[in-house]
Amino acid sequence: MEILRRWTHRGRGRGRPGRSSNLYEDFLGSIVLIAGKYDLDPELLIEAFVEAWSNETSHLGNLKITRRKVNQDSASFLITKGEKVVSQFPITTEILKNPEYVKNQIQYFPPSYYAQKKLDQKQWKISELRYRLRGINVKAKIIEIPPAQQVQTRFGTKVYVSNVKITDETGSIRLSLWNDQIDNVHVGDEVELKNCYIFRYRGESS
Repeated sequence: MEILRRWTHRGRGRGRPGRSSNLYEDFLGSIVLIAGKYDLDPELLIEAFVEAWSNETSHLGNLKITRRKVNQDSASFLITKGEKVVSQFPITTEILKNPEYVKNQIQYFPPSYYAQKKLDQKQWKISELRYRLRGINVKAKIIEIPPAQQVQTRFGTKVYVSNVKITDETGSIRLSLWNDQIDNVHVGDEVELKNCYIFRYRGESS
């Protein structure tokens, strides 16, 4: 099942790896920025940092990641493209030991300026949508609104969600609506969605 969601930035999740929230948020911000600028998968970029942490260097696309200074709680990395320095920053060892958690949190960060600059003028068709697309804009019609269900988020709060069905001339997809959003739409409404992403749901591409 493919599901659209709007971007939301959640800066303070429970169970976050890394003792410094600033280092953690700076790292995620750097990941989406670099991935967007160099057209890379942010999850693969995280894996490249973990590989460099273990093996001193790694490569992804045209980028080389080199582990530099290491201490008890963190390691610093240099990212280069050929002779050009792209970036350099520290990452806590707790982040490096929890790559799957960090990958999951990437979806809560908005797309980087560079990725958004390329995508914000494009109007996508539903048939074009694929897992991991971010910052996409879609115009569609609501054709089904399932009853809202109460769910508990990973942050411990309870919310209502309805995965409504929307369609255009090329296909259909589900759109996650939360709380008051559900009451503000009706079957037959034409909607224009901006800055959305596609996520996985119950093991399927979503």
